[in-house]
Amino acid sequence: MQIIFLLIGIIGLVMFVFGIKTLIKNYRNEIISELKLTENEINFQKIGTYSISVVGGGYANNLVNFETQITHNETKLNTIEKNLKFKFHYKGRLATEFYSFEIENLGIHKIFIKNIEDLEVKESMLVSKRLFQKKLPIEKIGLIVKETSSSSKFIIGLLMTVFGINISIWGIILTFNPQLIG
Repeated sequence: MQIIFLLIGIIGLVMFVFGIKTLIKNYRNEIISELKLTENEINFQKIGTYSISVVGGGYANNLVNFETQITHNETKLNTIEKNLKFKFHYKGRLATEFYSFEIENLGIHKIFIKNIEDLEVKESMLVSKRLFQKKLPIEKIGLIVKETSSSSKFIIGLLMTVFGINISIWGIILTFNPQLIG
């Protein structure tokens, strides 16, 4: 019986390690470029998932027509507004992942920002504070492109970390105290 509990503890430890590895990889995503608020050219050197992030506030919302278009050799790439808008710090300011897109072809891509005035950015992500805040002026808003991973990978990494540590601790406790089960 104790060997089974020990195996459960080891399995939990492996889950924890893989979960932490995923979270650290997500945390260390590389910033590719800062964007001007009009037209940009970026040379992507890796295939993968990237995001356009709004720097300056904890809350970002597309009011009406804010749009980002990315083209490579006149082929338009699909940009998707993220449902889970993860927050991070960039140069001491809060940033919010807003759009995500896939790079499948390496090389220079053009990024066009349209209707930036329709982007609502506020400092606080709390609804109760946001009600009383004004929209940040465009001069205080920045845009960056960074590597990202899908929301599902982040959630799976988080769940594996939490459940992995829990399972491993219970497995080790029950290895040395099997009488706790009954």
